[in-house]
Amino acid sequence: MADNEVMDFDGDAQRGSRAPRSVYEVGREPDPLYSLANERTYLSWLRLAVTLLAGAVAIDRLFLDRPWWGSEALALGLVAVAFGTCGVGVRRWWVTERALRQRRPLPGFGAPLLGIVAVLLAGAGVLVIVLMPRG
Repeated sequence: MADNEVMDFDGDAQRGSRAPRSVYEVGREPDPLYSLANERTYLSWLRLAVTLLAGAVAIDRLFLDRPWWGSEALALGLVAVAFGTCGVGVRRWWVTERALRQRRPLPGFGAPLLGIVAVLLAGAGVLVIVLMPRG
C-alpha cells in the first residue's frame, strides 16, 4: 500500500461505534500510521498542559508561607495557559483527523507563536519573582 492510500474495510462495522462521530463518520479510514501520529501529537499537548499545571502548583507552594500577588498571578496565568493548551490540542487533533479522513491538506498551524508568547510571559514572571527583594 502506498503511503498516501487509505484503509478500506468491508462494511466499516466499527464506524458507527467510535466517538466522536463527527470525526469518525467522515470520509474514509486513513492509514493507521497517520492517525497514530496525530494521536501522539495530541498526547504531547496534554503532557504540556500537565507540565504547566505542575509549574503553577510549584510556584504556589513556593510562596505558601509568604503569599505575593505576583506569584499568585503567575500561577493563575500558568493554569489559564494549561487550559488553553488542552483546547488547542483537542481542536488540532479534531481538525487533523478530519483532514486525514477527507484526503484534504493538513491545516496550517499558528500555535508555535502562541507558545513562544506564553513561555516569554512565564519566564518574565519567574524573573520578577527571582529578582524580587526578600523582606
